[in-house]
Amino acid sequence: MPENVIVSWSGGKDSALALQKVMDDEKYEVKGLFSTVSEKSLRLPVHEVNENLLKNQADAIGLPLEVVTMPERASNEVYDEVMKRLFHGFKDSNIDRVVYADLFLEDIRAFRDDLLKKNGMTGIYPLWGLSSHKVAEEVIEKGFQAIITTVDTEKLNERLPGVRYDRKFLHSLSSEVDPCGEYGEFHTFVFDGPLFYEPLKIQQGERFETLSGRFSHVEMNEM
Repeated sequence: MPENVIVSWSGGKDSALALQKVMDDEKYEVKGLFSTVSEKSLRLPVHEVNENLLKNQADAIGLPLEVVTMPERASNEVYDEVMKRLFHGFKDSNIDRVVYADLFLEDIRAFRDDLLKKNGMTGIYPLWGLSSHKVAEEVIEKGFQAIITTVDTEKLNERLPGVRYDRKFLHSLSSEVDPCGEYGEFHTFVFDGPLFYEPLKIQQGERFETLSGRFSHVEMNEM
């Protein structure tokens, strides 16, 4: 009998590929997605994708999305309490496995695993240990269509948000930039691919900055 799982969802290419892998694995049954958004902006922190677009994306994939609001600059104690309520709700629905799209950052995985363990949950990492180059190529080969939504301006040009995540983009990156943006160099939003019943029709809106210009973003809206 398949194990029930819930997927941590950023709306980006790595989350999409991780979701695809667990959906293709007969050991698991995906019960839904969850995303954490800022209570103030109603956007996914750092990625800065708005809540409505995440919901429309989940609808296009055909999975329920649970959106968790987090206070601005939440302390570790507040964060732990919010996640505790979330995880216990999942457990009440017979879900105790959480899927994450991390590739290789040991400290982030250790943080996740510690939090999960405290709440009687365990993590699944379908992309763990794969090279970023392999993951990037697989995203493109499988037909996922994604837009760069955010860049760290200390590492990439501030005008890059809005361009496609494709081989042309990958070839433009210096060797110091991870091709999956695993160190936070950039983030993406997937609008089509093998998971989608129909593509999202999106258009670019205004450009904006966060953290005093450290991160450059482009607003994505559904047409």
